Amino acid sequence: MADQAPSVAIRELPREECERLIASHRVGRLGVVVDGQPHILPVNYATPGRGEVVFRTAAGTVLNEASLRQVAFEVDDIDAETHEGWSVLVVGYGRDIGDAIDADSVALRELPLVTWAPGERQQWYKIVPAAVTGRRNSRA
Repeated sequence: MADQAPSVAIRELPREECERLIASHRVGRLGVVVDGQPHILPVNYATPGRGEVVFRTAAGTVLNEASLRQVAFEVDDIDAETHEGWSVLVVGYGRDIGDAIDADSVALRELPLVTWAPGERQQWYKIVPAAVTGRRNSRA
C-alpha cells in the first residue's frame, strides 16, 4: 500500500495577497505558445505591483515570442515534505517595452532586475494581467 500524503486544505487567495507573494520572489515560470507548442521557461522578474510582471531577455530567444500574445506566469513556494505553500498565476498579454518611451515603460525598465542568464538581456517585456489568481495549501 502506498504512503498517504498529509492532508491539506486548499484556499483561494485574494488578489492583494497574490500581488504581495509575487513581489516576495524573483524567479518564476513564463508559459507561451510558439508554433502551436507550449514552452515554459524560468525567468528572473520584477514587479511594480498591480499584478504586472516585468522580465528581460536576449534578442532571438523563445521569450521574445511573448510580445502581443497571451501568456501565463507562475510563481510558487511549496514545502515538499509538508505539502504546504502557495502558488500564484498571472494570465495576460505580453508587451514589448524595450523601445517604448511612455512614462510607465521607462519606469518599468528602471526596476531592479538581475538576470541569471549570461550575456546581454536588453529585450524588456511586461505582462499586462487579465487575471491574477492564487491558492494556499495548509495542513488540514
